Amino acid sequence: MWTIVERAILTAASLTAALILVAAPTSMTAPAIVAVTALSIVRLVNNSARWQMVPVYLAVAWLCVAVVTELPIGMRIIGGVVALLLSTMSTGLVVGLPIPRLPQPDGPFGVGMITTTEERDVTTASRRGRRRLFITVWYPAEVHSAQRHPEGEALWSEFREAPGIPSGLRRLTGYLRQVRTHAIRGAHASRQSTTAPVVLYQPGLVSITAENSLLMESLASHGYVVVSVRHIDQRAELDQADAAVDPAVTERTQEINRELRGQLSRAERARVSDELYRLSTSTVAVVARRTEDSQHVLNRLPAILATIPGYPTGELGSGRPFAAMGLSLGGAVASELSKIDDRCTAAINIDGGLYGERSYDSLSVPYLMIYSELNTGSNDFARDTAQAEFHEISAPGAKHLDFHDATIVLPILKWLGQLGDASGIGIATWKNGQIRQFLDRTVRCTTPDKSAG
Repeated sequence: MWTIVERAILTAASLTAALILVAAPTSMTAPAIVAVTALSIVRLVNNSARWQMVPVYLAVAWLCVAVVTELPIGMRIIGGVVALLLSTMSTGLVVGLPIPRLPQPDGPFGVGMITTTEERDVTTASRRGRRRLFITVWYPAEVHSAQRHPEGEALWSEFREAPGIPSGLRRLTGYLRQVRTHAIRGAHASRQSTTAPVVLYQPGLVSITAENSLLMESLASHGYVVVSVRHIDQRAELDQADAAVDPAVTERTQEINRELRGQLSRAERARVSDELYRLSTSTVAVVARRTEDSQHVLNRLPAILATIPGYPTGELGSGRPFAAMGLSLGGAVASELSKIDDRCTAAINIDGGLYGERSYDSLSVPYLMIYSELNTGSNDFARDTAQAEFHEISAPGAKHLDFHDATIVLPILKWLGQLGDASGIGIATWKNGQIRQFLDRTVRCTTPDKSAG
């Protein structure tokens, strides 16, 4: 409904400004201004955080003045041009930063979610300190489909609540409170949770656990429990790691990253990526810490899952098998975890490099490598030495951030060149289907649904 109201305000303001620009106010102008002013007030009262509409509100204010005041022709022309520019600015912001209606999860179950925190003390000399972890769990729930959207959790609420986020950024993202996911906080677990396979997810270098909420909800609706782990002090962790890097190494890694953004053959891309992984010792240290964080969460998993309403606690155990999955740097963490934890039965790397202390150890569990178009072939050395199935797919027309919720929520990034030419909804649907098919085949051992891809 509010999308329609916004479009009506933008259209009416633009048309009225154009009319005043080319001719004096007519008998029809005043009623039009009254209507668009009323709509603007209603929209402002219902969502003051929608800052994208501020320019058009200013345009409407000027139109009100123009209608009740006999302006000189020069002022009328200048004001009309400015009003049109303000309306156009708002139109661009509203289209580029919309309040989207997120697609419904495609599985038979409702989706529940909980959040919690964990702490662990690290005693290893090189990594000594306290690690604070934020955890989100999505699971199959007893929720009727008609209830999912109205009661769903606000999108990326974790981002706006996390410590250390600048207040200005919180205000800029405040409008996303109106974007509702389909996950119901604290929903009663479905009986399917008794046998639901566990997927442990690792987000990117500086991100949130819910960066891929559409994927999490899709998997939970198909009977998976997805656990996502974030190191709370990740920004400080990154700054500390960067400070320890030799300036010459930093300069070389920057050169390599520029080279990787260019047109390279597959063999050249694999070779240059291999050099990057070897040089990035600070990133390797971050991956090592986050891999240990993941193992801590896995060991604590029975206690975490026991907090889900209605969860069958009799089925819990810290030895429960799981699949490791991650986006970007999280893909490296998932890969490392698959090599050191015998409970891991499969791994999924979503467009991530292979940084890690064991990056050159052979993969020994089924592995799904999802590439964006530019990164295809970066991890060929892992494919060539794998001792288990290595399944590789690429998304034509997709860039790195197309594998993130941002591809649907922030289409303005496409104008800025950060998203590919592919449809955001199309990429998300394709990615979710490919991952589910892989998990069904390797973890659940069922015949994949060919229609999902």
